[in-house]
Amino acid sequence: MPQDVQRRQWLSALSQPLRVRGRVLRNRVMMSALTLQYGEDGLISDRHVAFYAERARGGVGLMFSEQLDASPLSVSPFAHALRAYDRRQVVRFRSVADAVHPHGAKFFAQLFCAGAAGASTVGLARWAPLRAPSRIPAPGGEVPLPLSEAELERIAADFGSSAQQVVEGGLDGVEIHGAHGWLVGQFLSPYYNHRQDAYGGSVENRCRLALRIGRSIRAAVGEDLPVGIALTTDELMGPAGITEDDTLAQLEVLAASGLFDFFNLSVGSSHQQHFTIASMAVAQGFTLPFAARAKAALGSRAAVFISGRITDPAMAGQAVATGQADVIGMTRAVIADPQLPGRAQGRAAPAAMRCIGANHCVSRALADQAVTCVLNPAAGRELTWQPLSPVARGLQVRVIGAGPAGLSFAVTAARLGHAVEVFEAGADPGGHLRWLAALPTRSAWRQAIDDLCRSLQEAQGRLNLERELDETSALAGEADVIVIATGSAWVLPTEPAVAPDGGGMRCLSLDQAIAQAARKDLTPFGRHALIVDGTGTYAPLGLADLLSDAGIQVTLATEQRCIGAVAAMELDLPHVLPRLAQRGVTMHAERRLGRIQSHAVRLEGIWGQAPIGIEAVDCLVFAEQRQPQSRLYERIRNRHPRVLCIGDARSPRSTAAVIHEAVKSARELVGRAGEGT
Repeated sequence: MPQDVQRRQWLSALSQPLRVRGRVLRNRVMMSALTLQYGEDGLISDRHVAFYAERARGGVGLMFSEQLDASPLSVSPFAHALRAYDRRQVVRFRSVADAVHPHGAKFFAQLFCAGAAGASTVGLARWAPLRAPSRIPAPGGEVPLPLSEAELERIAADFGSSAQQVVEGGLDGVEIHGAHGWLVGQFLSPYYNHRQDAYGGSVENRCRLALRIGRSIRAAVGEDLPVGIALTTDELMGPAGITEDDTLAQLEVLAASGLFDFFNLSVGSSHQQHFTIASMAVAQGFTLPFAARAKAALGSRAAVFISGRITDPAMAGQAVATGQADVIGMTRAVIADPQLPGRAQGRAAPAAMRCIGANHCVSRALADQAVTCVLNPAAGRELTWQPLSPVARGLQVRVIGAGPAGLSFAVTAARLGHAVEVFEAGADPGGHLRWLAALPTRSAWRQAIDDLCRSLQEAQGRLNLERELDETSALAGEADVIVIATGSAWVLPTEPAVAPDGGGMRCLSLDQAIAQAARKDLTPFGRHALIVDGTGTYAPLGLADLLSDAGIQVTLATEQRCIGAVAAMELDLPHVLPRLAQRGVTMHAERRLGRIQSHAVRLEGIWGQAPIGIEAVDCLVFAEQRQPQSRLYERIRNRHPRVLCIGDARSPRSTAAVIHEAVKSARELVGRAGEGT
């Protein structure tokens, strides 16, 4: 069968409706429960509503709320957590229903308790010991207080009353969160559940709380409303935790009850969160093989929903067409591109950014920060950023620099109806994303560059490569607006003093080193490279991965409290550290570069620890400071009525920050100028 024909068949399968008890989903695309951190006083906010409405408008068939506290006895650790048991929430549920139903989407509420993964001092009003199955803490957490049977009855009743409020609010279904190391999942897990009563031991006993809650919810919502449960397929802890075979046994017990219309499956736990919300380091669709096992076991007794880094609609459609699953979670994909489901069905829409698994959204959620997307800064800003529409009078816009800021500005301006031309001195677009894409497991950044270029072309913008503009050529012609987006460059430090020959060592900045390694020219690194990292990001770790894989001895040092703090929040650190450890990469935190003499380097302790001597170093790589490449801007800023400097050329920042600034600048500055305001 021709590939394009097969792809159309798969996309057709993805667009098929599905009945789940008394509700019909218009297609098989699901946005799983997603902690957005938009809550206000425990309530769903207008920001939530606008976010959901945009995805409903884009064609998502089913959406879930973020996890909602179902009982005051065991609450979320997040400061902006939402409370389903709060009577005021009914009105907010109704706001969501009114926003998504006109677009044909269904919306289910996810109810949960945190258990051992909570915190005993959230806010100022609800301090109390954590409740959990046994005195087993979550990783890095507190030792909890085991729940009594009477408290378990109260929790089950609270789930029921919370579900009743979901019904009153006009939502379409209820899901029990039994996955990812939260309370119900802790009862299901032999790691957390060491109880000797009717709630512990056998699979049947460990399922008892889930069944008790399911009965309470069903009694509250009636026979028409869909009720399901989210389960962890594998806690990735071996026999100490939930395994795939254990999950299949749980599915049999839970399905036999007849309480559940769907099972929402994903992988991971509090110990293995880097697989639960997998970054670009993990292959797409890695959870689908187990979904097929679960579907084969369940048959028609219940629907199987599956999540696990599925961003390609064709892959999702194939899973449905081949019977691996009934509904596919594409959560981060529709954060990046709210129009993805409609686009997959052939609905006309502009080219968009595909999710690459950068996990900027995840890092913000974990830090109790409002969630947005590195590639789609409109995510979370739907209340204030209206859809783009052409301005009354287009401008001639010249953008100098085709990095993420320059291209993002250009795409937005072109979609506003301006005539946009981009000039890039290099042979390839993408700026610093090009060298990120050269690192192990980072090739998805190339997809981001391709999406920006494709979007620019579709919006009738022009991209000129190998066209370096100087002061004269930048000002030539009739440009109404000149945008300088020439980026930044890593620089070598002036302190500590390094001899002119590097003390016998080669000194490289981070971008120089990555470019050198990407060209497979490893000569400058010698046999031993020391990387000095001041960023905490993946890039220095990725370079260490690349060099150590080539047989070069690598030492990594940082003044920060730990290695890879930013990479840890993006859930990349647990993927790269095992490879570095296996190859003998040495890492030192809370250390600064001290005396350099010949091929020897001394690392000073920032708290007065005894210095460490590193011998036989052939190359020093510095990832500490970037300088803006703003010389062209300084030379022309007063010679043209409208010159903007954006992105790293203005001030070196994260990719998310510079893309946001670029899009915002194009919307506000160029947009207003084009309308003559």
